[in-house]
Amino acid sequence: MHIGGRTRRLSVDGFEFGIETRGAGADEFALVHGIGMSPRYFDPLVRELAPSAKVHALHLPGFGRTRRPRRSLSMQDFGRLSAQALRGLGAGPAIVVGHSMGCQVAVEMALADPAAVRALVLLGPTTNRRERSAWRLGLRLAQDTLREPPGANWTVFSDYARCGPRWYFATVPHMIGHRLEERLPLVGVPVLLLRGEHDPIAPGSWLAELLAAGGSAAAAEVPGAPHVVMYRSPQTVARHCLDLAVRP
Repeated sequence: MHIGGRTRRLSVDGFEFGIETRGAGADEFALVHGIGMSPRYFDPLVRELAPSAKVHALHLPGFGRTRRPRRSLSMQDFGRLSAQALRGLGAGPAIVVGHSMGCQVAVEMALADPAAVRALVLLGPTTNRRERSAWRLGLRLAQDTLREPPGANWTVFSDYARCGPRWYFATVPHMIGHRLEERLPLVGVPVLLLRGEHDPIAPGSWLAELLAAGGSAAAAEVPGAPHVVMYRSPQTVARHCLDLAVRP
C-alpha cells in the first residue's frame, strides 16, 4: 500500500475494507476513491493533510487490494458499509472527501450514518445527469486522460488493471443509476463541491445543477486542474478541506 502509516483490514457484513491511517490531530478526514481505483492517487493530498490531521484512506470492497465481493454493490451499499467501517475503526466524526464515484459513496455515508460524518468535500462528482451512459463516460475519461499529468494516468490505469474489467463493469450501472441531484439535498452536514477548471467529467453546469437542487452545498473551482484535481493541485484542495474543518 502506498500512502504509508498504519494499515488495517476490516470485514463489514462479510465485505472487506482496507483502511490506511496517517497523521495525527483533532480533525479527521476519510478519503473515498472513485470507480476502479485505490487510494494511491490521494497520496499528494495526504501529504498535505497529515501534518495537522488524522487521515483515513479507504480501499472499498473489490477495489485496491481488497477481495472481490460475490455480488455487485449499489452506491447505498458502499455508503452504508463505509460508514460502518469508520465506526469499526473507532474514527469520526470525519470530514469525508470523495472523488468521482467516491462522491456518491460519501453522500450515502452521510445519509446512512449522519453522526459519523462531519462534512463532505466532493471532488469532481459523478454522474453528470446529461451524460448518464457508459460510452459517454468513457469518452469523457479519454478526454480527461489527455489533460492529466503522466503520474496520475499511470496510477489510474494501473489501478484499473488491478481492479479488472469484471468488477469495474459490474459497478458501472450502479454508478450511472445513482441520482446524486436527488440524494445530495437530503444531506444535513456542510458540503463543498469542488471541480478542476478543465474537468470534462464534472462540468461546471453539473455543479450548478447540484447547487440548485438545494441543501447546504457550496461550490468552488480549482484553476487549471483536470478531473483528478487532488493529484494535480493538492495544496489548493487541502486548503479547502482544512478551511472546512475550522468552520463552526
